[in-house]
Amino acid sequence: MTDVPIQQAQQQAVATPRRRKRFDAFPYMLIAPIVLLLAAITVYPTFKAVYLAMTDASLLRLQRAAFIGFLNFKRMLSDQVFLDGLWRTLRWDLAVVSLELAVALPIALFLNLNFRGRGFVRAAMMVPYITPPAVVGLMFLYMFDGNFGVVNDLLVRAGMLDRSIAWMSSPMASFWIVVAAMVWYGTPLMALILLAALQTIPAELYEAAQVDGASRWSQFLNITIPHILPTILFLVLLRMIWMSNHIDMIFVMTGGGPGFSNHTEAVYSFMLTNQFQIGYASAIAVVLAAMLMFVSAFYVRHLARNVLANAS
Repeated sequence: MTDVPIQQAQQQAVATPRRRKRFDAFPYMLIAPIVLLLAAITVYPTFKAVYLAMTDASLLRLQRAAFIGFLNFKRMLSDQVFLDGLWRTLRWDLAVVSLELAVALPIALFLNLNFRGRGFVRAAMMVPYITPPAVVGLMFLYMFDGNFGVVNDLLVRAGMLDRSIAWMSSPMASFWIVVAAMVWYGTPLMALILLAALQTIPAELYEAAQVDGASRWSQFLNITIPHILPTILFLVLLRMIWMSNHIDMIFVMTGGGPGFSNHTEAVYSFMLTNQFQIGYASAIAVVLAAMLMFVSAFYVRHLARNVLANAS
């Protein structure tokens, strides 16, 4: 007896046509201005750069540039500065990002502890990052100045040096000084993001591990690292992209020198622009962007996916 009403109700539910949802354009109208703005400042410049890369555009005759196809890209194959710049860019990325991560993780672990004045320390930690990169570069440049730098003065007074050293005249020394400046500048942001990731880990996991007798090191390896690994992978990719496009601190401190020793691809493209070679500079920028897109896609699809699968 009870099956009949149920079947009738099901048939009526099937037979009753569903009302089609009305398209609501209002949300799209709200986001339309920002979408148009983003298109204006990203999409158009991207296509413009690709177009300029296929011309002999110069700052002196930008409107009368001739289309030359892929000649600028062919020129790169015989440009030793560009070819060496690939290694310099990779070296710069790896040095900065690895050191930032090595310094930021202990800082984040420390700031995750309960201690008096923790809020003030967290706020004060961001001072380097809110300082303009050019100012940070000048600070380190003056610190390592060969004539009146405080580093030379301290080392001479301590008897570790007989005389002052022109640090920025050495290709290797200048590279590591710029890396140190960049690490000092960028570490606070990485530490803050890692701190946010640490605070999402449930405290019950650590309590259960302590009950089981797990050591602090074991808790770090088996609880902390697996939980913050997605954030670490995201930060590494993001900072690698940022560092590949970084110009201001390298340019302020070294001008790309001595010689071409600190010419990353971004710096080289910038220097060519200053020499009015807009077409060739755009071609280098396009190649750099394409390489970053390829590396990012490979990183996300393979490395990050495999690591996260193993962690879970």
